[in-house]
Amino acid sequence: MTGRATMALGAASLVLAAAIGGEAWYLWGSPEPTPTSARPVVVGDIDAQSAVDVAATDTAAIFSTSWRSYDAHLSRVTSLMTTDMADRYRTTAGPVRGRVVKSRTDTTTRVAARGVVRATSNEVLALLFLDQRTTTDGGPPAYAARRALVTMVHTDRGWLVANVQTR
Repeated sequence: MTGRATMALGAASLVLAAAIGGEAWYLWGSPEPTPTSARPVVVGDIDAQSAVDVAATDTAAIFSTSWRSYDAHLSRVTSLMTTDMADRYRTTAGPVRGRVVKSRTDTTTRVAARGVVRATSNEVLALLFLDQRTTTDGGPPAYAARRALVTMVHTDRGWLVANVQTR
């Protein structure tokens, strides 16, 4: 090999190493951008949609109850929540239990539409539109439409419900 070829090969190796180093810094060294009103979603569409899908499934389960299995339902849905959310949910669900069982209330909830409000790799705020069908004492069903803002946080157990606000 000639001296020129060795120099060209060395320069090409140096450029390639710099490119690999720059790519590695971009992928692993740069901090995640902060969501803003102009750019509320700072993760990929697949990641954000994955969290919203979990939010929809979990929220439908949380708001679907039956007087026949209220205690089992409470145990099952609190496993979908962060510890703080599960504690708050148990606090509010406890007093409701007596009314639900006494009136033999069944509620079925379905998510009619969903979307991302804000998303990072660790937290997603999802907007869900819920359709609910409730029967009491075997009477005719009552229907209600609700909105829910659901905060999901990513944990070592996957996406968990951290907060729910309904209207």
